[in-house]
Amino acid sequence: MQFNKYQLHYREGVILELTDSDGISQFIEFSPLPGFSQETLCDVKKQLITLLSESIDNLNAHKNHAPCIQFALDYLSIDERPTHFIHQQQNTFITIDNIPLLQGNCEQVIGHYNSLKLPNVIKLKVARGLVSDDIDIFQSLCNLNPNIKIRCDANQAWDEQQAAFFLRHIDIKHLDYIEEPTTNHKLNLQLAKQFNILIGLDETLQQRDFTYQHSPFIRAFIIKPTIIGSKQKIDQLVSFATRQNIIVSFSSSFESIVGLQQLKKLATHYTNNETKGRRPRITLGIDTLKYFNSSRLIDAEKIAQDCQTLEVLWISNR
Repeated sequence: MQFNKYQLHYREGVILELTDSDGISQFIEFSPLPGFSQETLCDVKKQLITLLSESIDNLNAHKNHAPCIQFALDYLSIDERPTHFIHQQQNTFITIDNIPLLQGNCEQVIGHYNSLKLPNVIKLKVARGLVSDDIDIFQSLCNLNPNIKIRCDANQAWDEQQAAFFLRHIDIKHLDYIEEPTTNHKLNLQLAKQFNILIGLDETLQQRDFTYQHSPFIRAFIIKPTIIGSKQKIDQLVSFATRQNIIVSFSSSFESIVGLQQLKKLATHYTNNETKGRRPRITLGIDTLKYFNSSRLIDAEKIAQDCQTLEVLWISNR
């Protein structure tokens, strides 16, 4: 996998299994994303083992840990009842769309899109190669489905000239929004105004010193809880987005099935809670398991079985 200029060849993390007095287990994932998370896996292991060794009675009361730890611990407070597998979520009355992710060369993307039966909304990774190739892929998708809306994600990999060239040569009406075309937020807003398009904020939201100022050109917040961290901060982002009618996309940081169930449960939590009479516009970006070559921790039915094959870092029978 390629993120901006960072190549990710394999994924590592920590799975915590908590078993209650009735023998029911809950699995929680802690997986910092190399190149994006401020903490390393080594940091996570040390912090987590120290925390567990001190107390495991009220883990979600602990604050100010590394973001991926803080999110996972805050996740415990969302619902007091343990959630074992992803298909055992509490019943919901609203469907949360999981937007399919497409990337690769033109042949790969088109083949994947056809296999999905031409959905009307997709996410497309761009800025991995030549801008002209991204344009060809975008236009090929539009030719296949006249109703398609494409959410492009550039991961801040373009400069102004590249971003402008792309926007100038695509059929703009099919662009739902584009995430972070360049590293400069003000420049991205200028491009949005120049080409009359909408943008999504992802990496920008992760900056500690970033102060959000509303713009009519901002359509979506792409929230990666593993990187953002505390639920308090996520609450603030979702609340603001709800008031401004901005889409919230809870997005994977390429976690295993365990981490994805945390994201799905978080999205369900917000979807079922109105803010001053308004319901947040939530979508999910968790279409990432298909990029794993391993057969472990990609099947919700086999979580407990797969975890038995992992290296044990810490254990307690208290």
